[in-house]
Parts: sequence; structure tokens; C-alpha cells
Amino acid sequence: MIDDPPPSPCNKVCSIDRRSGWCLGCFRTGEEIGVWPTLDAAGKHALLERLAERRRQAGAA
Repeated sequence: MIDDPPPSPCNKVCSIDRRSGWCLGCFRTGEEIGVWPTLDAAGKHALLERLAERRRQAGAA
């Protein structure tokens, strides 16, 4: 449900790809990792949707 905050997408594979700027584990940028705790539930769900698209782009579906 959109009102319930989802868990962090972090999977403890913390390494930023220099080319894309995305974490190789969760596909977030450093800025997105930093703001995650301050996002409301809707913001977190929206970010997770963007991360799913990044995974598809990277071929890591």
C-alpha cells in the first residue's frame, strides 16, 4: 500500500559505478541514498519505481 513505507532497497552491495553514478547494489545515486530516510512513503515508492527502470536499463532485471 502506498501509505506504508517500503523497506530500504539497500542490499549491502555498496559500490558506486563511476559511469552511471548508481550504486551497483540498489541502483540509487549517492544523493538518493542520503535522502532515503527523509522521504515519505509516497516518495520512497516513487523512487523504487525509478530504480526498477534503472535495473531494466542496466540489464539487471
